[in-house]
Amino acid sequence: MASDIVGDIKLKTGESTTIKLKGLATSGYEWNYSIDNNKDCIKVSKEFMPPDKSIKKNIGASSDEVFTITAQKKGTANINFFQQRSWEKNIDPVHEKKVKIIID
Repeated sequence: MASDIVGDIKLKTGESTTIKLKGLATSGYEWNYSIDNNKDCIKVSKEFMPPDKSIKKNIGASSDEVFTITAQKKGTANINFFQQRSWEKNIDPVHEKKVKIIID
């Protein structure tokens, strides 16, 4: 499993940031996340990024996945992003990224 630390992201209450992760959905792998602490400090939403029309992609190529993180109130939250197939519950993710959100 590949694991990366994205790092610390500092936000003010009400601000948002996005994290774009390389998609592999056509292979069955999808990015999900868990929040280790202070779940009420942030709101996280996910969408698939539409392909850039100026770049030719191969048929069946996966779109990247974009997570929008919005600061709800002061505090610190740790997010663990992980990429795995939904039906492989007891298998380690193929990729993992960790980020700490610090809200002032």
